[in-house]
Amino acid sequence: MKTLNLIEVYIYEVTKRLPVKSRDDIALELRSTIEDMLPENYSEVDVKDALTKLGNPAVLAASYHDKPIYLIGPNLYDNYILTMKRVIPWAILISIFIHIFENIVFFSGKEAILSVAINTIGILIGNVINVLIQVFFWITIVFAVVERVGISNPDLPHNKKCKKWTPEDLKNAEIIPKKKAISKADVVFSFIWTAIWAIAYFNADHLVGIYRSMDGNGNGLQFVMPIFNQDTLLSYWPIVLIFIVLELALIVYKWNAAQWTMKLVIVNAIIHVLSVIAFIVIASNPHLLNDAIIPHTAELLETTSSTVANSLDWIWRLIVATFVVTTLFEIFDSYRKARIR
Repeated sequence: MKTLNLIEVYIYEVTKRLPVKSRDDIALELRSTIEDMLPENYSEVDVKDALTKLGNPAVLAASYHDKPIYLIGPNLYDNYILTMKRVIPWAILISIFIHIFENIVFFSGKEAILSVAINTIGILIGNVINVLIQVFFWITIVFAVVERVGISNPDLPHNKKCKKWTPEDLKNAEIIPKKKAISKADVVFSFIWTAIWAIAYFNADHLVGIYRSMDGNGNGLQFVMPIFNQDTLLSYWPIVLIFIVLELALIVYKWNAAQWTMKLVIVNAIIHVLSVIAFIVIASNPHLLNDAIIPHTAELLETTSSTVANSLDWIWRLIVATFVVTTLFEIFDSYRKARIR
């Protein structure tokens, strides 16, 4: 690693733990401090000595916070935040899936799925809030106890076994530009979106269809008929299941990579191009729509079945075209991000 890059990586490791609004100013200040510590014709050894004096980037970053961290000290605070970031998304996802699974298993079929879904959303929001409170409380308690019993004290045997931070550790660090990074929020959204369309596919005859008010006042919804022919949809289930597995594997890959790379772009492009082809094949099946949907819609709109059929055909083509365009744009955008140095 070049000497200049060693300094930049150290500054990055400090500033990435700070609020965005103060990163640039602190980076300038820290760079100036490091330069003042170095001789005129400095070497890599001089840089490492200076960085060693400054110490662990996590501890130094904690000293820049406007307010002192009393509950969790600087030696543990960075690990505390990292633990929160790693545990909270998975705790939320597990909570959501448990609740959805319970609703599917205990669904009686007497109430419209859309109504059940609306009620489920309200309950899910409450569950998510409860999970956030529980995770925050218990992780904070654990770290506070660790702090108070002195495990963060470097003189304890536990910490004597731990490797002390040195500038050599920076060689394993990597500066990830903000525009190139894959946020955890994007990964979680991809996971939720995959779960939504997978559930919709296998339950289309109960979920995707025409609804009407049960009492005419908008209080409660009654499922009238499905839009799609479920038997036709399920004839493609092996293909769909393969893509569900591929999407989940891609999500795990993105989570671990944390940034767009050319290898990830290629894998992402292959999976999404194949999914577009599969989507077009399924959408082109003439038996995909429920046979009763066209006459029913024509009766509701007081028009002819041929007019409804032509309109649905154009709408379906628009949906397919939109799916193709958005997929191609997503692939191009990921390629553009991967090229950022």
